[in-house]
Amino acid sequence: MTKAERELLLKALEFYRDERKLSDLPQDDDYAYFDYNDDGTITYNSTDAIDANNMSKLISIFS
Repeated sequence: MTKAERELLLKALEFYRDERKLSDLPQDDDYAYFDYNDDGTITYNSTDAIDANNMSKLISIFS
């Protein structure tokens, strides 16, 4: 992967993250994103929390 390709991929990942507002989710002490269930309990298994954590990992790989 060239530097230009990596920069383009990184911009695309950041755009996706920002459009979904995934970085607005709260994080725990280990910097893992979490969300709240309908009953108000913390969950790491919501679609947004899973996507936020995956985006965070991908962005860190390509940064």
